[in-house]
Amino acid sequence: MRYDVKKFLFVGAESDKEAFFKRAQDAGIIHFIDPKRSKTPDVPLSIQNYVRAIKVLRGLPPTEQEETDEYELAEGLVKKIISHKEKLESLEEEERVVKLEISRVEAFGAFSTKELAAIEKETNRKIQFFCTKQGYAEKHPLPEELIYVGSDHGLDYFTAINKEPMQYPRMIELTIDRSWSELKERQKEIAKEHQETFRKLKNYAKYNRFLHHAFVHQLNSYHLDVAKESVEFPLDEKLFVVQGWVPVHKIEVMHLLVKDMNVYVEEIALDKNDVEPTCLENTGASKIGEDLIHIYDTPSNTDKDPSLWVLVFFALFFSMIIGDAGYGLVLLLIALYIRYKHQGLKGAKMRLLNLVTILSFCVIAWGVLMSSFFGLSPAPDSPLRKFSLMEWLVEKKAAYIIKHKDATYQELVKKFPQLQGVTDPKEFVTKAFVEKDGKIHYEVLTKFSDHIMMELALMVGVIHVIISMLRNIKRSPSYIGWILFLIGCYLYLPSYLGAVSITNFVFGINQTEAPSGGLILMLIGVIIASAIALYQHKWLGLLEPSNVIQIFGDVLSYLRLYALGLSGAMFSATLYELAGLTNFVIGAVIILVGHIVNIGLGIMGGVIHGLRLNFLEWYHYSFEGGGKKFNPLRKLEIE
Repeated sequence: MRYDVKKFLFVGAESDKEAFFKRAQDAGIIHFIDPKRSKTPDVPLSIQNYVRAIKVLRGLPPTEQEETDEYELAEGLVKKIISHKEKLESLEEEERVVKLEISRVEAFGAFSTKELAAIEKETNRKIQFFCTKQGYAEKHPLPEELIYVGSDHGLDYFTAINKEPMQYPRMIELTIDRSWSELKERQKEIAKEHQETFRKLKNYAKYNRFLHHAFVHQLNSYHLDVAKESVEFPLDEKLFVVQGWVPVHKIEVMHLLVKDMNVYVEEIALDKNDVEPTCLENTGASKIGEDLIHIYDTPSNTDKDPSLWVLVFFALFFSMIIGDAGYGLVLLLIALYIRYKHQGLKGAKMRLLNLVTILSFCVIAWGVLMSSFFGLSPAPDSPLRKFSLMEWLVEKKAAYIIKHKDATYQELVKKFPQLQGVTDPKEFVTKAFVEKDGKIHYEVLTKFSDHIMMELALMVGVIHVIISMLRNIKRSPSYIGWILFLIGCYLYLPSYLGAVSITNFVFGINQTEAPSGGLILMLIGVIIASAIALYQHKWLGLLEPSNVIQIFGDVLSYLRLYALGLSGAMFSATLYELAGLTNFVIGAVIILVGHIVNIGLGIMGGVIHGLRLNFLEWYHYSFEGGGKKFNPLRKLEIE
């Protein structure tokens, strides 16, 4: 639920400033305003270091935690953890460089650079090392002082001893600061240092939980200091003055907060540049929906809270896209396993787990209604069909075309003569089949199911958009006309496509009268929308009819629900066909891996498109967005 906020001025004695802000932090109801700050201050390095240290400990093997509340020790621990981590990174980088150096000089073998320097000094000679493309020595004569050493990595290696440094054509001189043997020795030292440093770092893993609590303690202190910076001091700092936003339902709590303090509170008018923050407070399922809406944007301070609507329709869209009871059962088992293994989950993590559980049940329910279990549909005479919404709709459609003997009926009877005289709808859809590769294909059942699923996607889209318009009808009364227009389109479209609609065989709307009624509603809707827009926006209202394109595009976008659901079903069918062409073991592997891939793709599609239809198509008509989140000074706690 969204609550309005009011702007208040707080004036108090400087001696009560500390107590006032501490109480405000404990209450968590005041969003303080700093008129001097135009942007959020940068987080101090000390707090950033806490985050770095916690990330390091999180990557270490879990161990028994040591409990303490001496937070003054935390800063020293953080410095040591970061120091050890930086040393590990430095050693790993040095090890990488040493490996490259070993690869570069190993052709020259083991020697001591100190002994080499001593020989150069005693003999007054210069010893140099060279490399060139492999095979060069075989094609070109070499100077006598150039000695071939060996070949490696596609290169030939040479050494030369001269009175003065020399350069040779097509050869690269190699500078060797450390020989192969010295580098190998350093490599061993690095490994030993790395092991010792990692051992020391592991000893700090027992402070993981402590550092989390210390981090929250530090963060609370930081937020308190930032809030205090918004204070102004008139009258030689004898008084403090600060402004803040308070939700309307928390005003009484705010007055109790300052009741026994020398602090005066007064509601003040808004400045022209003020942006009221959006205060959302939800519990239960609505809180899960609130988590979802913050993925995209924060509602404006005039938007109605869309949290529960987004959750409900996201669950519906997710279910329609995956559309398989077997897949929903897999998701539910995963959710139950996580719930069993991590019983202490709280806060956002628990809400995420609850969301997965809700989606799992919804997918199972939709899969049962659509008669889909791991990509397989029960036989027409299966008891599972009794719970199928799709089965019921198919039979209703069959009964309708049998009764009216329309063009669809004539076409089917011509193709399947055995349907002539059949009056039972279930018998009608099961008698129309063909045998192919030893399998029975119920063509009418499949065709009717596809058409109904497509129409369900459009119906859901129309309903979803209409709900959005109804929620915003006070701000945009022209939506009255567009709602009528959408209803008219839905009534007219089946006639245009030459199809039988759910409105005909379920709701009993006359198939011949519906199109004309739909056209009338479409025309009336556009006229009403345009008239209201002209009254509301003057000459700009002349552009209102152009919204026809936007509305059509938004509704047709819901066909993705049908397309994605169909693609998942086709993927499953292909798996079984491929598995049937191989032996049992390979076929089982194909089916198992294929279903895992299909579940993964279904989850991706369900999340992306399930949220997209809410955030784009639905938000378009009832969501202004761009709001500033209500962020009161509050005391953070470990969930």
